[in-house]
Amino acid sequence: MEASEPHRIRTLATAVAGAILFLVALLLAGSTEHSDRLRAMGEDALGGFVLSGGQAKPGPASNGQLVFVSGDGQIARPAHDPQFDVGADAVALVRRVEMFQWHETNAGRRSYDQDWVDHPVDSSKFAQPAGHENPGAFPFEGARFDSPDVRVDGFQLGPELVDQIAGVEEFAPDFHALPPNMAASFQPHDAALVTSVDPGHPRIGDLRVSWMQVAPHALTVLARAQDGVLTQTRDASGRDLTQVQIGRRSLSDVVPDAAPRPSYAWAKRVLAILLAWAGVLLILPRGRRDEWLALAAAAAPLALLACLFWFGVRNGTAIALLAIAILAVVAVALRARSLRFHPGRQAQ
Repeated sequence: MEASEPHRIRTLATAVAGAILFLVALLLAGSTEHSDRLRAMGEDALGGFVLSGGQAKPGPASNGQLVFVSGDGQIARPAHDPQFDVGADAVALVRRVEMFQWHETNAGRRSYDQDWVDHPVDSSKFAQPAGHENPGAFPFEGARFDSPDVRVDGFQLGPELVDQIAGVEEFAPDFHALPPNMAASFQPHDAALVTSVDPGHPRIGDLRVSWMQVAPHALTVLARAQDGVLTQTRDASGRDLTQVQIGRRSLSDVVPDAAPRPSYAWAKRVLAILLAWAGVLLILPRGRRDEWLALAAAAAPLALLACLFWFGVRNGTAIALLAIAILAVVAVALRARSLRFHPGRQAQ
């Protein structure tokens, strides 16, 4: 009687350890399926599966797919202002045109100042236009010139995506290759071109042309891929899904509804099966432990639990998991019956 007491304690401790392993397996499987379910729901909200990371590569596999890329921007062809033959290895060049003009101020009393202004000032509307006449329209306007080939992670950005990239910064062009007609009219001054005879003392009507560049180091893009080009895309309701942001971002940063793909999801599923398998083996009485019986008994509740997470999101996957759970239950019944009638197999 005394000798059987430690045996019962060991048996109970083994069963408790098995139950703990089985519970941990259920929690691991449940958290993994929950995270993957949120990921799938986010992708559905975006209108489909999102290729990212190592899966986001130009090629037939990505055609028609939503693609998320984040990395350094590569300028395969520079941005170029053809009128002045000014170029830069940047996403875009932004030309600014200013004219030295009269402008009216009204701080207690009307007065007139001269300054560089980036739009024509209509002096005919001044209270005192005489002596404050401005030339009128500019001979050419400011403009933005986008690079025809901007890439991120091997994907070329379509023109409409390049046009969305903002964030200008200072740029000092090389004026050594000015076209002859421009070189005859302009001279360099403080990283700009001016028509002033004396740049330090401009006169009314003088022009000043300067440039800025759009040159972010990193870009994050969510768009639809087609033949290696990322283009604008919309969901089923017509809402624009395209995102172009400066810097490196995660998918959940760009689209808050898009849950990230769980890390090592399949490794966690395999680990959950192994833990449940070990747990069931420990729960079974020592004389009835059978690896195949334990494996089937572990697979049934795990498959059923996963099935519950996927109904209403991926019904095909849910039905397949339900079928696995039913087959596992049938396997448990058949294996238990086989061991009952052929107890020698268990020893083997």
